[in-house]
Amino acid sequence: MSAGLYLDTAETLARSCVRRYAERTGLPQDVARDRVAQKFGWAPGTLYNLLRGRLKKLDADLRAGLTRYAIEDLQNEIAALSRELENARGLGAPQDPHMVGKAAALLSEAQALHDRMIGGAA
Repeated sequence: MSAGLYLDTAETLARSCVRRYAERTGLPQDVARDRVAQKFGWAPGTLYNLLRGRLKKLDADLRAGLTRYAIEDLQNEIAALSRELENARGLGAPQDPHMVGKAAALLSEAQALHDRMIGGAA
């Protein structure tokens, strides 16, 4: 994979991690970005530069931190959505079939992202 493609892929993945973290916590994007950078093991400016297309290279340590966090985050999201989906199905006839369908779609999306991450990390 070329350096440019690594950076593009890393930017997309990092943006997704920040978005999900902000949605989960209710924090503004800039605060969520700084907290996620810390979870990656990065300086906040490094993530800021990646998201702005200013990062010149993605070294092995940066890539490892991003990959580790993204996989753990997706695994946690899959587990939470699976529990939520099972709880909704356990009610028998769901009160809101749209919400059950949405949960199933989110679970499927999270599983696909996770599978791509595991396949790409090997």
